[in-house]
Amino acid sequence: MSKNLAFSLLVAGALFTSCSSEDDSTVSPTLNIPTEYVSVDFNANVVAENTVIDELSTVTSAVNAAESNAQTTTVASIDYPATLSAVTLPNYRNLVTEWLVQLVNSANSADGFQNPGFGNMPVMGQEGGLLGSRLLDEYGLELEQMIQKGSFGAALYNHALTVINGDLTDSAAIDKLVEIHGADITFNPSETTAAATYSRRRSNLTAQTGFFFDIQENLITAKAAIEAGSEFNDVRDAALEDYLMNWEMSNFATVIYYCKATKDQLTAAFALADGPDKDAALGNAMHAYAEGVAFAHGFKGLSNKMITDAEIDSVLANLLVVEGQNPESHRFLNEVDLFSNLDAVIDALQSIYGFTDAEVISFYVNNNP
Repeated sequence: MSKNLAFSLLVAGALFTSCSSEDDSTVSPTLNIPTEYVSVDFNANVVAENTVIDELSTVTSAVNAAESNAQTTTVASIDYPATLSAVTLPNYRNLVTEWLVQLVNSANSADGFQNPGFGNMPVMGQEGGLLGSRLLDEYGLELEQMIQKGSFGAALYNHALTVINGDLTDSAAIDKLVEIHGADITFNPSETTAAATYSRRRSNLTAQTGFFFDIQENLITAKAAIEAGSEFNDVRDAALEDYLMNWEMSNFATVIYYCKATKDQLTAAFALADGPDKDAALGNAMHAYAEGVAFAHGFKGLSNKMITDAEIDSVLANLLVVEGQNPESHRFLNEVDLFSNLDAVIDALQSIYGFTDAEVISFYVNNNP
């Protein structure tokens, strides 16, 4: 993965070690890239980014609590934290504002989730509710995931773009990119949050290869290039381009993971007898499904990405969550034929990013420390 960076460094290495004149009298400077990320003032440099990460954690805890208390305790309205809201794409910000209201309404519904059954739509006036332990809206979509996982793109990646489009003469900017992705200064796989948790899950922790480790290399290189001077701006820019690409690819590799997980979990759930165990299994399958929807939807409208908004719209159409229309997520609970939609999403994303068959299979595994 990170083919662009490998090529950039190859070219850079050749240039920086070559002679600048025919008589070899002057040698161009060499960029020394450390093996570890080092920053003396890291915490001071990432106050704003840490606030965004903390606020996303806070709102996630609030919606988790709403799910835990659904149908048993009155759930109060949930605020959209100001700093998180400010860095979120305006369209997604509006959606999150609506989803927070709808989620609370579902939690306070007197009933659990009502599956409308094959060929039917939810009855007018329903508010959703629990399916097993998962809080779904009336259409079968778990809004908690839309709020949290969609924000990884619409807020966190969007803020990373703002940093990259700003002042890159100070290496403090690279500290911000470490933090907003969700890594710590040591890039410890056990200390990830937000998007970094998922770039880690799509990486080989034993071999230390894959998106998480590529992103680490990208940011170490970018920081070294800035600190070495403006003559290395091309190396800096190539490394940051690769950072964004590796984040994007890990995001959509995670969509692939959740499409496969949805199929597997629904298949297992359908084999169970009707009752609480089946409801729990179906709820968990719809949880996996909503994660896939959220990771995809959160990148719609972002600049500087490989996938187009039209391609994201196609993914969302296959997932039956067309923006601007009521979702039809509940159909996955009733139509086995829709498994082909999940396969179509996997195939489309493999084609867009050029993932090999072996890479796609590797994405089906959660790699945890």
